[in-house]
Amino acid sequence: MRVCGVICEYNPFHRGHALHLARARALSGADYVVCAMSGSVTQRGSFARHDKWTRAAMALSCGCDLVLELPARFSGAPAQEFAAGGVHLLASLGVVTHLSFGCEQEALPHLTRAAMALSCESPEFRQALRAHLDKGLPYPRARALAAQQASGMDGLAEIAARPNAALAMEYLRALPEGITPVPVAREGSGYHDASLGTLSSATAVRAALARGDLQAAAASVPCPEALQDAEARGDVHGEEALTQALLYRLRTMTAAELSEIAGMEEGLHHRFLAAAQTAESRDALILAVKSKRYTYTRLSRLCTNILLGVTQEFAQAHAVPTYARVLGFRREAQPLLRAIKQSASVPLVVKAADYDRADPLFALDVRAQDLWSLGCSSPALRRSGRDFRTSPVGSYY
Repeated sequence: MRVCGVICEYNPFHRGHALHLARARALSGADYVVCAMSGSVTQRGSFARHDKWTRAAMALSCGCDLVLELPARFSGAPAQEFAAGGVHLLASLGVVTHLSFGCEQEALPHLTRAAMALSCESPEFRQALRAHLDKGLPYPRARALAAQQASGMDGLAEIAARPNAALAMEYLRALPEGITPVPVAREGSGYHDASLGTLSSATAVRAALARGDLQAAAASVPCPEALQDAEARGDVHGEEALTQALLYRLRTMTAAELSEIAGMEEGLHHRFLAAAQTAESRDALILAVKSKRYTYTRLSRLCTNILLGVTQEFAQAHAVPTYARVLGFRREAQPLLRAIKQSASVPLVVKAADYDRADPLFALDVRAQDLWSLGCSSPALRRSGRDFRTSPVGSYY
């Protein structure tokens, strides 16, 4: 049995994602495609616009056989931890033979060499990294420049600056023996491109939805009915939905408490506390704290960690996923589920109510979903406990 894994967010699922799934299956010769998908929290630090079951159903309708939830501890983490968590989750199933990921065309020939350069943290690398950080550069940029300097690989920093290439290199670094990488050249709009086109980015689709242009957004996805249904019933979490909760947390936390949040550097917590006294929105808060050294995305992740109470101690204590939570599967994938139950090194959770609610990683996922629901645009959908009332979904069609 050949099984191709994909680590994803699908926020929302668009035509480029469907194209990637088709090519991943073809290039790997896979019998099944398994997605480890971010649940309520995304890697750029915000909550997903649509709930995890809606997004899972879209993926199942367009080439995926099984969707598992990438726990919030990893889905909202920096690239290294996001990639490592996703790879470990897929590897722990005991059946995954390939891992596919999208990447910019020009970076493909250099991925393996670049990943090796980033992994080799020589004394020269560490010295260069410290020098670049002392100049006030963001950690990802400083790390890429240090690897380029230590390895002598011209252009490494530019390759690592591309969002998909940066993640691709982290996937390769985390990949264990026995799982074959299957990179697929990205087509269509760039990651941050906000213009709609034949193969629009998720950024562009979200921007269209945010400005109320549902027709244009629906025309850019392969499952327009699912998108339209979610928007119509108000099953939507906006970017500023939890602003008041975030500001409340910041205005009632002590400096000592805030300094313990995962990803918080010494002194940065004081900037957050000061900005929270006058900020009127999440975006304004982040822009007030932002500097050359601290990127918007990094600060956005910190905001979510603050809301969820993810501390440095928690992150260190829970370095890998400890279960595989099923969000949805195609009926034809029953043989795959049976194979996973026989081979997996972690529990396969099909019904959340049957799993140990005391598991800290699982409790964080439940908390993340409850916060997502609290920020839902429909008052009727703001109840907590949705994880325990929702069964795994099938394909939308």
